[in-house]
Amino acid sequence: DILEIMPRVMRLILQRYIFREMMIPMGVGIGVFTFAFMMGKVFRIVDMMVEHGVPLSFAARLFLCLTPSFLVFVTPMAFLLAVLIALGRLSADREILAMKASGVGVGRVIPPVILLATITSIFTALLVLYGVPYGSKSFKKTLFELAQAKIRPSLREGVFNDAFPRMVIYAEKVSPEGDIMENVMVYHEEGGRREMIFARRGYLLAEPEKRRIFLRFERGTLHQEEGTAYSIMDFQLYDFNISYEKQLLLARHRTGMRLLEKEMSVADLKEKIKDYIRRGKSIRPLLVELHFKFAIPFAALVFGLLGIPLGLYQTRSGKSWGFVLSIFVVLIYYVMYCLGKAMAAGGLIPPWSGAWLPNLFMASLGGYLLLKASRESPVLALELLDRLMEGIRTVSKQIASERR
Repeated sequence: DILEIMPRVMRLILQRYIFREMMIPMGVGIGVFTFAFMMGKVFRIVDMMVEHGVPLSFAARLFLCLTPSFLVFVTPMAFLLAVLIALGRLSADREILAMKASGVGVGRVIPPVILLATITSIFTALLVLYGVPYGSKSFKKTLFELAQAKIRPSLREGVFNDAFPRMVIYAEKVSPEGDIMENVMVYHEEGGRREMIFARRGYLLAEPEKRRIFLRFERGTLHQEEGTAYSIMDFQLYDFNISYEKQLLLARHRTGMRLLEKEMSVADLKEKIKDYIRRGKSIRPLLVELHFKFAIPFAALVFGLLGIPLGLYQTRSGKSWGFVLSIFVVLIYYVMYCLGKAMAAGGLIPPWSGAWLPNLFMASLGGYLLLKASRESPVLALELLDRLMEGIRTVSKQIASERR
């Protein structure tokens, strides 16, 4: 019985060992790739603060809202890095060779890689379905709060204020917070209608959950003129709604930021597609982006299929092979990503095929390399890349030794 159980226990220990070896580089990969993505945004934050006068707290919150959208891309990239570094280290330290000598097939490496690939795909899918919509909603909420924060300080007493489009507000007194006004006069013009409001007191109020900004007036008179019609109405309480969408547009203009298609949720993209249909604009680029929302989570499974033969490749260039190769593979994936998007947007191929083209290409390449690895036959492209890296490392060592 012990002889029958021991092989199973050894396989379980080996698979747990490989799984643990992948977790550390995956965590490092998420940190490194996230930092790389964020570095490109730092200049935008500085520009928002300097050029548009946006407070640091709002600028930081806006970019945190976008975090789920780029984690969708970062997580599969980090998984690929983890597979290549972990298996590359096992190969470089001759542990894979020891496994073969002990009668343990290379196929034992596949289950932990597939397990981590499945977890990564599920996590990425959850980001697409829940994380990105939450980030998109938080992004709009932050813009809404920024619009409020910008409006209140701009309301000054004894001055004709134009904080709102097509509206002029005059108040004898304004509270320090800018949300309470006394002896208010408001002039508003929209289309062919003109309105004049005189009130003893006015309040600037907001209901973010109802997507509403409005001015509430107490004890006043409303004058309305439209064409030849003219009316006067006395009121005790009157709410004047301010366009929520216009305030968001003003906030986007102040920050210089907007949600890109790849940062939108599925619901936002569908809404934009409907808007484009109403306006008679081409929806092909949006359809491609919509299909990418479902194709990207499968990238982890594709990277797993590709990473196994690449990680097991016997290299002379040391442990740096995994990191360099992961960057090279991600670059190829990005090229296919751009190519598929361009071809689909241009009408050369259907939108769904443009989104799935990178996955199909990488899966085919992974299957080919896995077949070559099972037959232990060399791959010319990998041989040339390995020799190039070995040459670069040799030259670097020579230059370092000469400097000493």
